[in-house]
Amino acid sequence: MATYRVYGTTEGSPRDTDWDLIVETCDPVAATRAVHETDGTFWRRLTEDGQVVLDRV
Repeated sequence: MATYRVYGTTEGSPRDTDWDLIVETCDPVAATRAVHETDGTFWRRLTEDGQVVLDRV
C-alpha cells in the first residue's frame, strides 16, 4: 500500500529544506484533499512513496 505525504511551505520560492510535513496517510483521497487546502501555506507538495506527484500546488 502506498504512503502519501503532503508537505507545505510559507516560502514563495522554496528550496528543498523549506518543506514541512503536514499529513502522512495511506488514503489517496485524504492526501489529495489536503494538498489542495491553503491554510497557513504558500505552496503544498504531494508525494507517493517518496516520489513527487504534485509539486507547488
